[in-house]
Amino acid sequence: NITACQALSNMCVMENYDDTVLNSACSLYLMFYDGLSSSFPQLRLDLPWIYINHLISNPSSNDILTSTGITSTFSFKGANTALNLIVFKYDLNGTYLGQENANTGVLQLCPDQPSRKAAAFVFGTTYVTSCSLSSADLLNPTIHPLVFYELNLQFTDASGVSQLFPVPVTVNPASPSDSGKPGKSAILISLLVFPVMFRRFFLVDNVVGILQSSPSNPTTFIRYASSISISTSLQPIGNGLIYPPQLTITYTDLPVTSGECYLHISSHNIYKYFHPLCHNNQSTQISLAVLGSLSVLYSFFETGSWRRRQGLQFIDATSLFMFIFYSMSNLANVFFIVVFGFSAVTLIFYKGQATVTYLLPDPTVNFLFLLFFAMAFAFKLVQILAMIFIQSSMDIFLVDWERPRVNDSDGKVSIWRTYFIANEWNEIQTCRKLSVPLQLFLVVLFLEVIGFKSLALENSNTAVNTVVTSSSDLYIPPYNSILRFAIASLVYLGIAIVQILYNIAIHERFIHDKIREFVDLCSVSNVSVFILAQQHYGYYIHGRSVHGKSDTDMMEMNDMLQREEENLTSSRGLEPSTDNQTYEIAIPLRFRSQFDKIYQPLELVCGNTPGESKTSENARAYTTMRNFLTAFLDHSLKDLDYTIKDKMFLENLMDTEFREPIDLSYFYNGKLEVYKCTSFKQFSIFDPGNSFANVLFYGNEFAILIFEVLLFTLIDYTQQNYVLAAVITYICGQVLVFLREHLGRQNLATKTLVDKRFLV
Repeated sequence: NITACQALSNMCVMENYDDTVLNSACSLYLMFYDGLSSSFPQLRLDLPWIYINHLISNPSSNDILTSTGITSTFSFKGANTALNLIVFKYDLNGTYLGQENANTGVLQLCPDQPSRKAAAFVFGTTYVTSCSLSSADLLNPTIHPLVFYELNLQFTDASGVSQLFPVPVTVNPASPSDSGKPGKSAILISLLVFPVMFRRFFLVDNVVGILQSSPSNPTTFIRYASSISISTSLQPIGNGLIYPPQLTITYTDLPVTSGECYLHISSHNIYKYFHPLCHNNQSTQISLAVLGSLSVLYSFFETGSWRRRQGLQFIDATSLFMFIFYSMSNLANVFFIVVFGFSAVTLIFYKGQATVTYLLPDPTVNFLFLLFFAMAFAFKLVQILAMIFIQSSMDIFLVDWERPRVNDSDGKVSIWRTYFIANEWNEIQTCRKLSVPLQLFLVVLFLEVIGFKSLALENSNTAVNTVVTSSSDLYIPPYNSILRFAIASLVYLGIAIVQILYNIAIHERFIHDKIREFVDLCSVSNVSVFILAQQHYGYYIHGRSVHGKSDTDMMEMNDMLQREEENLTSSRGLEPSTDNQTYEIAIPLRFRSQFDKIYQPLELVCGNTPGESKTSENARAYTTMRNFLTAFLDHSLKDLDYTIKDKMFLENLMDTEFREPIDLSYFYNGKLEVYKCTSFKQFSIFDPGNSFANVLFYGNEFAILIFEVLLFTLIDYTQQNYVLAAVITYICGQVLVFLREHLGRQNLATKTLVDKRFLV
């Protein structure tokens, strides 16, 4: 009696396939099934097949999930763009009700339009939906009859014959809300310890699921499929061949005590697993290993260069701290390059393929992606904060070359030119190569208004603005976090690169260049800038006027500028007949000792000394430092002299100095050289003469840009909102600007001995 055997199989399904109870439906089914294997082998073929493992003689060597029996290729365009899933249906008594295509929505409890339900089976499209259903509707057999299903994949083999492949079903342990039901613990243990794949399942049990816990306390239970998902993976051979799909279903038993309640249903049809992951993981691991090792080695080199510039002879705790800092900075770049490269490759290959050879990563890769993404952001944040602290603690002094007039009995010169240069330096401390408001506006414009964010949807559609122009009949799949990171990073970096190239190639050359104009302003004001970013390393901007003075009236100033424009004066450079005004400097220990000695009186009076005494001491220290530096730059100090050199190729390439400044100071020319374009440290690759911008935001554009990209994408990763990400990125950027301006202003007033009240 085949119908009776079908009814027995249905009872086993409703018992959650539990064969541990004596004389249960499942134990009787297995006893009958196994008993026919020797006595009546032909009858066994006609029995219902509900346990996948009973078809396989040796599951360990012939797993159905890795079967290559599906020979049809799938693609995103043309033929075979959807999974043709067929369900066999049986009623409670075992009567066969026929077959139906799954794209009609027969497996989806949530109500929706047929066209949107059919999108669940489009190959490569992630379908996610959820809803709340009334318990009264679920209890109504007219609305939700108890039907048992067997899922099959229909495909055409190489000879053109239509075939059916059985889709295995995995039942997850039920949710804790129904753990109080009798016999549930044994079922949970059985499914957790011995995972078995099945063939038959149901969606709503409103017949046997109605139980009474006791005559005095009757309780009604509804067992329903609270979650359904279908997943598949590509075969490593590629060319659109797939492994068998797998259906995963979770049942929930909820008591319905009285009245009407609403139960939550979630239905998923997710294709997020792909077998070529092994090759992709291998490439990612190789990239991480190679780039990570190189970054650590380069961190050793940077630490050695830092120790040499600091004048340290032995390795101490500070050296270890700096090595960790450099390692974090370099690893942040490595992690960003890897996650950006991985996401960009995923976006390009997934969206650009016709025959499917590449699908979206599985949740394990998503976790690793998020891990390296978070580490890159954390390390980059540490780098930015440390950069602000270092830039706000450097030594800087403004050297005024002006001399008193011959007929001036007081022998004094105006201090306003020094105040003016100090204010200009204060303004360019946070100067950038791009406009942040314009950058964020264009990013939001491209992503939200033009619709580039639609490329991050988990489908094969490459049309821009899908979300904006779509109708209500079109299903919109969820966004993929990796694809959102890829498209946001590509748009952000693309717009930033265009801005930077425009700024360097056009705006700074023909319209307005704050860095070059500051150097020019120093020459007009007859004030040089002496910067010591580290103990024995810094920068020098030569601002000595070729006219010997600049404290004059407007008429004479215009005449001097006119003579210089007509080449009637000498060159502005520190050396005769040169125009080079910017230098990297390396100073010996004797110079540093004399430099610090001048500041010592100021440190002694920083306590409770009256304001008048502080002002007097500042004035004396300012005069002493100016006389010391002007004498040094004029080669007037026999024991403290300097020589001007060009850096060697490797020194420029690695941003270091191989010569130790023992007896002489070295001034390295900041000339424009072709090989400087490959420097690892200089972002101003078109003009290395502006190397002093390394102590400003301007010279650290790359680090700040990567930080903004990571911050923008991190906010979007958590909130799925580009507008909110842009707003928070702008606010955080302004906080960093305020911090740099506030600390830099205090440091500028302290080191240049200019009263901070004049820094506006």
